[in-house]
Amino acid sequence: MRIRPLRAVLARSDQAGVFAAAASASGTFQRTLMPRNDIDQGMVTGLTMSLNYMIASLMYDAVESVAGYALLGPGGKTGDPADEDQLRRVTLAMGAAGLVAGMAVQMGFEQTEGESARRAAGRTAGFWLSMASMSGFSAGALEEALSAIDRRSSRDLHLRNMPAALVAGTAFSMVREVQRRRRESSFGITEGHTGAISGAKSIAMGAGVTAALTLLSASNRAMTRLVGHGLGRVLPGDDRLWRPVGHAISLGALGALLYVQLARVNQKIESGAGVVEEAFDDPPKSPLVSGSAESHVSWETLSREGRRHVSTFVRKQWIENVMHEPAIDPIRVYVGLDSAPTEEERVQLAIAELERTGAFERKLIIAVSPTGTGYVNYTAIGCAECYTRGDCATVTLQYSKRPSPMSLDRVWEGRKHFRMLLAAIRRKLYDMAPEDRPRLVVFGESLGAHTSQDAFLNTGTQGVRDAGVERALWIGTPHLSGWNKQVQNASRLDVDIDTVGDFNSFDEVEALSLEKRKKLRYYKITHGNDGVGVFDPMLLIQKPKWLGDPEARPPGVPKSERYVTPLTLVQTLFDMKNAMGAGPDEFVADGHDYRADLPRFVLEAFGLECSEEQFERVEEGIRRYDAGVNKWLGGEIPQEVLQADGIVRSNGSNGGSPAMTDAKADPS
Repeated sequence: MRIRPLRAVLARSDQAGVFAAAASASGTFQRTLMPRNDIDQGMVTGLTMSLNYMIASLMYDAVESVAGYALLGPGGKTGDPADEDQLRRVTLAMGAAGLVAGMAVQMGFEQTEGESARRAAGRTAGFWLSMASMSGFSAGALEEALSAIDRRSSRDLHLRNMPAALVAGTAFSMVREVQRRRRESSFGITEGHTGAISGAKSIAMGAGVTAALTLLSASNRAMTRLVGHGLGRVLPGDDRLWRPVGHAISLGALGALLYVQLARVNQKIESGAGVVEEAFDDPPKSPLVSGSAESHVSWETLSREGRRHVSTFVRKQWIENVMHEPAIDPIRVYVGLDSAPTEEERVQLAIAELERTGAFERKLIIAVSPTGTGYVNYTAIGCAECYTRGDCATVTLQYSKRPSPMSLDRVWEGRKHFRMLLAAIRRKLYDMAPEDRPRLVVFGESLGAHTSQDAFLNTGTQGVRDAGVERALWIGTPHLSGWNKQVQNASRLDVDIDTVGDFNSFDEVEALSLEKRKKLRYYKITHGNDGVGVFDPMLLIQKPKWLGDPEARPPGVPKSERYVTPLTLVQTLFDMKNAMGAGPDEFVADGHDYRADLPRFVLEAFGLECSEEQFERVEEGIRRYDAGVNKWLGGEIPQEVLQADGIVRSNGSNGGSPAMTDAKADPS
């Protein structure tokens, strides 16, 4: 028998997708960790609607397959309009059954503390089943009702041509929008997420994103139907039974294309990181930093972030202007990813640099694991250099040249690098008399916090102590850090829970008793609204702790935010991006920007000393230093001015810098 296209049946799964997409629009405007602009909101709306469209349509495809199997049997095929009408009604009944079954699965797999990913996935599958079934049932029931009215009416109303799924989904979304506004109002939120988001503009941009992704989805569905139709001609069963094979082929081809494109982007980024910027056309003249004429590390191999780091050390004169005490020039050692071909050789190069510069004769060595690009927070290191009066050395090994989100595949490399570096430093320290050894501390930010923490994976706080690390400061730790999760378990024998502290601000440190404060050795700062600190792929299938009881949520987490999959994953992804949005002129402690936290935390975490007056001058001076560095890197300060006043040039004059002079000086 010739197989005819089953337009009515196939359209029903598309209608389920349209209903689900339209119904999800309202939730995309809920308040989350960080403000969003119109473009971000349009992307969030478009991506969420598209994902709901694809999930609902694919899930309802499965419902239709089950209905066809139940009606026609394992090898049945249909082309009779009467059969198609019957199949449509059976599918509608299956949709109602799917809604009940999905809700039952969710109740049976109710979320529990420490649940497995399999349990969470089962519950989410139940949610998607109920969502798709409700969408298909609602659209189908309305379509059947309109068709019945058309048949019974003496006039030709053409109601059957009404976009039932879109109308029903939009009406559902409007109801949810009223509920959302009431919920936010109950928590004291009286305006939108920023007060400036244009709903109409965001919906329009979301529609554009949805249209583009729908085109992609249409291609996927065309491939699915083509494969299903082809296999249905030669194998037992109707074509709808073979659609999953088409989905697999289509998605596999898309995945391969994306992989190739990502590889090209990574290659382009890494090539750009090696280009010498105009501000760094000459290597530094100070022998105490890597890349100089005396250094074992070639200037050209440091990459952009490495060159910036060694060129921006805080000069002796600047420290003396701030501390009002004698000082020396600090040491900065940096070994780039291209500075040596293997991990072992890069570690050996770092040790050789530490020996060459006399780092083991300083009072403090700061081992740093950088971010994905190789960036080292110059505010944190600048503060330490001031507090120690320059009597410190910083050592950094680069493990990637790509932004942190694109360097997740390099975490193992960064972890290995850092573990090897600490082991090499420890061997050197053990060869020294105890009274002559410098103190060893650790600093890591963002992905650098992840890699430096996971260097002690499965060894708890005991592993940090065994490595000879006296103290550590980690800021913006990604949620994926395994060590970070392990040290929150007070029952582990290798964890001394009293030595680890998690803080949103320094006020929380000051709220501790003096006894608890003295026991702290390893400090972690993570703002409640830092998307980097909470983003987790498990958001797709599991409600996170930070979206628990509204009254017990971390600072910065809106009490009105609700968990919904896949919406929460999409919104938190954009929260992560916007957490890094503070401008160079904003010296703040918000989102993923920790600069304003660092003067006080560096002093406390590394066990350094200064008077309150000195601290105030350091805090004010480091703000100017930060502004001066950013103006220079942004091209606002010409190169000849830099060479004249020595703001950031290691080969500049010995004069004071407007970025690090006495707090009474003219900040301009």
